[in-house]
Amino acid sequence: MRPPVSWSIELSTTGLLKANSLAARVLPRLPAGVRIYLPALPQDPPDAIENALTLLRRENPGLVPVPHIAASREPSVASLEARLAAWQRASADSVREALVVRGDSVGAHDTGSAPTAAPSAPGAFATSLELLETGALARCGVEAVSLCGHPEGISTAGLSADAARGALKSKLAWADANSVPARVVTQFCFYTGQATSYVDALRADGVGADVSLGVVGPSSLALRQRMAERCGVAAPTSPYSTPYMRRIAGWQAGKSAEKGIQGLHVYPFGGVASTLKWLRDFADDPEFGVWFGALEPPPPDEKGVKEALAELKAERIQ
Repeated sequence: MRPPVSWSIELSTTGLLKANSLAARVLPRLPAGVRIYLPALPQDPPDAIENALTLLRRENPGLVPVPHIAASREPSVASLEARLAAWQRASADSVREALVVRGDSVGAHDTGSAPTAAPSAPGAFATSLELLETGALARCGVEAVSLCGHPEGISTAGLSADAARGALKSKLAWADANSVPARVVTQFCFYTGQATSYVDALRADGVGADVSLGVVGPSSLALRQRMAERCGVAAPTSPYSTPYMRRIAGWQAGKSAEKGIQGLHVYPFGGVASTLKWLRDFADDPEFGVWFGALEPPPPDEKGVKEALAELKAERIQ
């Protein structure tokens, strides 16, 4: 049996905080230790992540919150430290990891209507590395960082895949020099060869950090294509998630534990309930376990998700 593979999930703060939120209702059913990534979208209220952290702490203190920091939208070191202090207060001092990105003016991961650029003053940091080098994260209790990997480059920044990989390696070198634990969390990609070649290239470059590969759960072809356009990745031609995952699993089966991936990072564009069921189906598939290793911690069973749906429907009727 191969070593287990971890999983994490990205949940929008607006989705968590809106009335009658299924995502919020599911939180108590998620197993302890799952990383919940909270994106920093420019259209969100300034305190959206702070309020989401309070919700996570109240509903399931065993979850691991990983808020995003958009370097290009941060006005100053002082504002960053104030923001981090507010997050620690909201989470009962439990923010120990953050995902640091350059960020842009459009919330690309928002599945709603087409986002528009949010007006904002220029930030103090041109790159995420500049923000990391301030040391503000460590001063505010953040001990580890997640860093974005882009298998297809970063179109909004005019960076090819090779150039984006070079920028990532610079940030990983900073983390290594400063003894900061770092993991790579990749942008989603709809083509297996692109995703696996990217991980192979990182390993060939000597990158030993854990890699969590971004995957999209069940969703319609139209939604996938819309999200691909927004995020600057190649558009898919199929609405199916399972064949992609099986090809990833087959590639992983031929790798040693340190040369493959160590996690799956899930983008639930088609809905939290269907995404968790999809993960559960893989966790229960013996063939998947042989190829890929068990998912750890185990995703919640379908019963728990159905209970959350039933509670939500009962509330709406009342």
